[in-house]
Formats: sequence, structure tokens, C-alpha cells
Amino acid sequence: MVYSTILQKIHILPDSRQDMLSLAAELGADFVVRYGLGVLFIVFALEGALVGKLIPTRAILIASVLVVGTSLFELLPVATAAILGATAGQLLLFGLVRYAGMAYDSLATTGIKERHLRRAERWFDRWGLPAVAVSNILPVARGSMTIPAAASRQSTVGFSVVSLAGTAVYVGALVAVAEGIAIALPI
Repeated sequence: MVYSTILQKIHILPDSRQDMLSLAAELGADFVVRYGLGVLFIVFALEGALVGKLIPTRAILIASVLVVGTSLFELLPVATAAILGATAGQLLLFGLVRYAGMAYDSLATTGIKERHLRRAERWFDRWGLPAVAVSNILPVARGSMTIPAAASRQSTVGFSVVSLAGTAVYVGALVAVAEGIAIALPI
């Protein structure tokens, strides 16, 4: 209920989308409270593997921070679960493409459009591994460089490092947003 109250106070979405986002965030936060941070890890791993792109991970993370608490002791495990989960999911997809020979056309179930994949390939060809870190910072582009990176000759370790770094910045920004909400709208 905390998250829906916040969304109602700041009026950021139309009612129907706000209700849907509120429900998803509340359910996610409730699962984290009931079952622990493993749920957050799994949610972010699914997002990292491009399977869970429909899961509102941003809302779930912010709601989890608000429910768990905003002290460093409370934030660190939440942020760590999200960062490691997303990185693990991206590594899973990286491994499936590189080592298991997963074909591009089998990725249609992830919702990746051919033109987006080609654009990601061009960006990766131009910028290399830094493109992975930058794409992981951007909410809409998160994980988009995983497939081109796996198809390239870049090392798995190098990919892991830049994936983790970009995700850490992304999660840090979301934690900062949650902190701001907690300060601005005490409940």
C-alpha cells in the first residue's frame, strides 16, 4: 500500500496504468518482504536475460527500498540483490548466445525486434564494451548489448565487469530516487 499511496500523491500516471503499476510494485515488494531478497535477485535476473522485460523492475526495486528501509544497512542487500541478479541474467543470455549457439531468430519470444538488434550491433561495433555499460544505465536499453557482445570476440570476464558496472549505476540511481521519495513523502 505504501507504493500506491506515493503514486497517488505525485500523480505520475493515468489511473488505469497507475493502478496496474501500483499493484505490480506492491506485489513485488510484498514478495521481497515475505520471501527475502532472492525474489528481487530472480526478478532482475529475468530482466537481465531479456525474459522479464514486462516485469516492472524499477517499480519493484523502489517499492522494495521503501518497504525494507533506507538506511545503508537496509539498502546494501537490496541493491546487491538487484545488481547481481541483473548481471547473472545477462551472463546467462550471453552464455546461451555464445556457448550454446542460441540463434538470433529464437530470440523473437523475448520481444526483441530485428531492427533493434541491428541497431545494437552497430552501436557495439562502434563503441565496444563501453556500450554495454552505458546501455545498462539507460532504462529502455538495458541488456540490449548482451547479444552483440556475445556474438563478438569480447571476453566473458570483460563483459561481466562492464555489465556489473552499468547495472550498479542504474540501481544506484533507482535507490537514490527511492531515498528522495522517502524523504519527500514520509508515510
